Amino acid sequence: MISTTYPSLIPFNSAKINDKYLVTNMMGCWDALNEEEFRQLHSLRVMQGGDLYNRLLGRGLIADADNIRRVIDDYRNLNANLFTDTSLHIAVLTKRCNLRCAYCHAEGGASSEDMTIETASRVLQYLFDVQNKSVTLEFQGGEPLLNWPVVQFLTEHARKFNTLGKNLSIVIVSNMLLMDDEKMRFLADNDVLVCTSLDGPADIHDKNRVDVGGRGTHAQVVEKIERFKKEFGRPVHLLLTVTKHSLAHPERIIDEYLRLGQGEIALRPVNKIGYACRCWEDIGYTAEEFNEFYDRAMAYIMELNTSGTYMSERMARIILTKVLQKKDPGYVNMMNPCGFGRAVMTYAPDGGCYPTDEARMLGDDIFRLGDIRKESYDNMLNKENLLFLLSAGCSDLWNYRSVYSPWLGVDPVVNYALEKNIVLKGNSRLEQVLIHQFRTVFSYLLGDKKYADVFHLKEGGKWSSISKER
Repeated sequence: MISTTYPSLIPFNSAKINDKYLVTNMMGCWDALNEEEFRQLHSLRVMQGGDLYNRLLGRGLIADADNIRRVIDDYRNLNANLFTDTSLHIAVLTKRCNLRCAYCHAEGGASSEDMTIETASRVLQYLFDVQNKSVTLEFQGGEPLLNWPVVQFLTEHARKFNTLGKNLSIVIVSNMLLMDDEKMRFLADNDVLVCTSLDGPADIHDKNRVDVGGRGTHAQVVEKIERFKKEFGRPVHLLLTVTKHSLAHPERIIDEYLRLGQGEIALRPVNKIGYACRCWEDIGYTAEEFNEFYDRAMAYIMELNTSGTYMSERMARIILTKVLQKKDPGYVNMMNPCGFGRAVMTYAPDGGCYPTDEARMLGDDIFRLGDIRKESYDNMLNKENLLFLLSAGCSDLWNYRSVYSPWLGVDPVVNYALEKNIVLKGNSRLEQVLIHQFRTVFSYLLGDKKYADVFHLKEGGKWSSISKER
């Protein structure tokens, strides 16, 4: 019996969580060790042929000639986005908006610019130029329903010209206020997924999301959600933005989602972008305050599940998909390198092409790749500023995320927006939130069995199985 040597032990990072030591390597392989097991590993005294050696070998933390191919395949699956063309194409149909939300990143309503049919045709060209077999066309704004003719044009022609048989998904992100029966019927008939924002009960939602007259919109949004489901048999997917008004009420917010028949909630922190900069004192908070909110919300969600009520949290599901399934769920902010260009492209009303929707919202020309009316998709992928962003968005380059590095990425655009630094080497607000979310998920995964079992619930779907998404 001899000890392992460095060539067979893949370099690892570790962190103590509860009473276990979480050990991970760059391939996305991991295990939880007790005190004695970790001492043996750390001192390189894991004996070949022993139980611990064989376990670590099976988990991919130790590599030999027999399992190295499987470890490499796991890494490839976890980083599948590196080997595909752009999957998500965001068409910003208008900058006009009928709301004045406190945290609007796009500063909706600040411009009257609409996308034309001619520019929309180029969006379709880009959509079908990519080699990816699965593509998503997403309508954003402003409020995309204010440019309804282009919604119809893109939807009908995307379906009509999908002659290659791509797995095509179409999504619209709308505030729902202009959603009448005619529009609902068209969207339902054309299998368009509808997403809208709901920030919780009326007293919370209406502090954030108001119309041009300053009136709350909760009642109207809920009526449209319920009508779409009742009359057309289609669910509306809800998006939550957590502001200062939300922090004391995680349970009430979750209960509102349950009341509306939602089985999932996405706990997203508000970012200091767009309108949010002007009213940050009223709606903003620190990373620590959001993390406290997230922990309280997760505790409630876990208790709901253990008592028979299914409810999942979207970020936790994304994390678990990476950790347990070793799959890439397509979430741009957590790709490594970042998913700019490769996972997502955004097209502004004037034909401007941007690597993310946030890049477009910032209105800074350093992120503008070009004009889709004048340049090809391939040309956009080779732009110098895109290549620089991809380099800045490689967390391996900075190697500061320690134990969670295999599953985390860097978002240079958000870092630029929040920290005024594209090449940020750690301790950003976004980083603090993401790392805390990982730690929270692992604390349940490695903790009490009744909570760990929640992540494997079959009734209502598995937490660790999630479709491709931004």
